[in-house]
Amino acid sequence: MGAFLLGVAAPAEKALAQSGSPGSGGTTVRRTILDRNGDNRLENAPGEDYVVRDDLGSARPDRKGRRQEKVFFAQMTDIHITDEQSPLRVEFLDRLGSPFTSAYRPQEGVSTRVLNEMVRELRGLTSPATGRSLDLVVTTGDSTDNTQLNEVRGLIDTLDGQRVEPDSGVPGTCGTSEDDGPYDGVRGDNEYYEPDSSSGADEGNNTEDGPGYSPNREENRREAGRSNVVRDFRGLFEQMNRDFRAAGLGVPWYGMFGNHDGLVQGNQPRNPALEEIAVGCLKVTGFATSEDEQRLRELAGGDLTAGQSRTGDTVLREPLEETLSDPDSRPARTVPRDDRRRPLTKQDFIREHFETAGEPVGHGFTEENLESGQGNYSFKPEEDLRFVVLDSVAENGGAGGNIDDPQFRWLHRELLEAEEDRELVIVFSHHALETMDEPPASPFPPGDAGGEQSPLVHFGESPPGVDEPAPCALEDPESEPTPDETLRCLLLRHPSVVCLVSGHEHEHRIRPVPRSGPIGETGSGFWQIVTASHADWPQQSRAIDLVDNRDGSLSIFATIVDHGAPPDPG
Repeated sequence: MGAFLLGVAAPAEKALAQSGSPGSGGTTVRRTILDRNGDNRLENAPGEDYVVRDDLGSARPDRKGRRQEKVFFAQMTDIHITDEQSPLRVEFLDRLGSPFTSAYRPQEGVSTRVLNEMVRELRGLTSPATGRSLDLVVTTGDSTDNTQLNEVRGLIDTLDGQRVEPDSGVPGTCGTSEDDGPYDGVRGDNEYYEPDSSSGADEGNNTEDGPGYSPNREENRREAGRSNVVRDFRGLFEQMNRDFRAAGLGVPWYGMFGNHDGLVQGNQPRNPALEEIAVGCLKVTGFATSEDEQRLRELAGGDLTAGQSRTGDTVLREPLEETLSDPDSRPARTVPRDDRRRPLTKQDFIREHFETAGEPVGHGFTEENLESGQGNYSFKPEEDLRFVVLDSVAENGGAGGNIDDPQFRWLHRELLEAEEDRELVIVFSHHALETMDEPPASPFPPGDAGGEQSPLVHFGESPPGVDEPAPCALEDPESEPTPDETLRCLLLRHPSVVCLVSGHEHEHRIRPVPRSGPIGETGSGFWQIVTASHADWPQQSRAIDLVDNRDGSLSIFATIVDHGAPPDPG
């Protein structure tokens, strides 16, 4: 049963979530969310039907009457639960541009509430294609933003339906007042978003919001080169840090690692110095001088994006560590400290998943994972179906992924077992094939993140800097992997593999990965399904049906799900 087709419900934009609003999301089959009149405000729009893609198999006209559902699950990815008040954050680096443009997002403080609004829509979801109720949820990594304990608890407690405490910092510590409000992060100062007021915005001379965060479109176009409008919501920063009771998924959910779950800022292995910063009292808010900014800007614009130098280490760590040793070296503010901000090792991250009110205990992670600090595991949601979860974090540092050799060989054995048992396989990883390109030699200094720090790793499609996919030398599923075999090649020679489900890219993308041979032949390929994030637009998840057409073919329905906040929060 190797030939299969894909039904895709098209993605749409989604608004920023506000807790407590009536559910208005659902799947994009029912309705979409668009800016219909060009006023930079979102409205409900008509739904979009499935589009049949038969790149890997012929769509037979009578298949609908014979279909038998195998599983209906949801994928949530790149949730990025963020403690925006943490001293370990580096929002000020955002002005350096790529690759630091995700160092600051004005909406990052509502991350637990965005997640809760998505949970509300997934809870009780039925498939528009088959009518089946949701079986389970898989989170494909970057569930937290900075590996912190309180971020991990925000994730687990929201998915479990527990009381969630978004605020961090213990009032009265570090010389702060116990009467201080529930927000200690960056705001305004003509640098960041200020939700309470925007004086001068009507005249295009807003002196509070930073470039690109004004309610004035022309001002944003002039200062940041983007034609957007960012509205004021008075009291937003205080309200988003209030405790709330989460809805809870009500179905089994499974966790996994992304680079932000295993590495500080998604790049740097944790170490004691970074932990001292995280649980400390000083939050860096800017550069020491204009010369300091220019120096770091030049470093960031150099070899950093290629991951071939130590500039990443310098740009990310130097401002934090210099401020720790010399509090007057850079602009910083005193914030109340919080031991719950400590960055976790990979073993710590896994251990927290055993402290849960949800099912299953451990959320896929096993005692073996807890011992090794490596996040790969498998489970069987149905008798003849195997889900295989990979840990694509590059433990030595870097945002790209890779698969270390011991895990690669474990995957090969899992696929052989599945084929012996006549099981279909869906593989999950945070990184897609194209982004598994991080070399084992890291530009970042060593740390104590844990996991498998193997000097031999396997890439997704090709080595770093090579545009064309590497040729596949092996075809026999039984052959042992070679040191240079890619994940794409390994999956292609195992006919049990139906699809690879990933995130990391913060956008929706689906492509066929064909095997050799005529279309329609058994073992014609697998689908790669990449889903957008909760941190950036369009803030959506994906629901996936795997259906047996009982004619030697499968259908996969990939349906986009909007979270439950209204398009216009009012």
